[in-house]
Amino acid sequence: MLALIRRTIKSNRTLLLANILICALFVWMYAVFFPTMLENMEELQEAFESFPKAFLEAFDITDMGSMFTSFEGFLAVEHYSIVWPIIAIILVLSCGSAAIAGEVDRGTIEILLAQPISRVRLFFAKYLAGVVIIAALVLFSNLSVTVFSEFYDIEFHWKSLWMISALGFLFSLALFSITMVFSSLFSSRGKVASLMGGVVIVMYGLDLVSKFKESVEGLKYLSFFHYFDHNAALMDHQIAPLTIAVFLGVSIVCTLMGLAAFVKRDIAT
Repeated sequence: MLALIRRTIKSNRTLLLANILICALFVWMYAVFFPTMLENMEELQEAFESFPKAFLEAFDITDMGSMFTSFEGFLAVEHYSIVWPIIAIILVLSCGSAAIAGEVDRGTIEILLAQPISRVRLFFAKYLAGVVIIAALVLFSNLSVTVFSEFYDIEFHWKSLWMISALGFLFSLALFSITMVFSSLFSSRGKVASLMGGVVIVMYGLDLVSKFKESVEGLKYLSFFHYFDHNAALMDHQIAPLTIAVFLGVSIVCTLMGLAAFVKRDIAT
């Protein structure tokens, strides 16, 4: 089982390192730009205040004061609202779709099933490898924030790092668990990635629509992006209990569903 976990991590190593590097490069760019932004704070704030309120809410720009005075607020708008979730989603979809469906797609699943290891252990080996990969992305991509903030002498609180890391891990874990359900059901890695990509797009659309139309505001509770409250994690140093319950609940339920589907599945078909 440990050998399979190591093999899975190794096969995703290049993608993981590339995503961490991309995150680090974005953070570096923000750190370089932030001091200049502080010097032109009043002009930029006036420009943002001219935008429609709905537009600002759509991009989670709810506290412009923090955005223009703290690195946490700046990253909340520039990095954790769009860039970091996209990078995490790409990694999650790639790892999840390759876990089971990818093995079937390549014709290597028979080799794994022929080994003296139960399907339960095989599933959890793939799942735990994905958890390790997600944890590595979350840890190292967020540590780059502290590295560059120290290098450019920008104030950034450690508590913000741990809160956004915990939130990012829970968000990614829930998405990965759903992907594992599709990966256990289907034989095509591309089909799994497409289906999960559709789920993510629908979730984002529901969150976006709920911000523009009060009559359908309740739709936001069906979207993971509503619970991914990066502003609260970075600036208030807190994660809502409902967010923890939703992400952990989805992760547990979908993990069990994926396991049941894989154990009962006839791979030959």
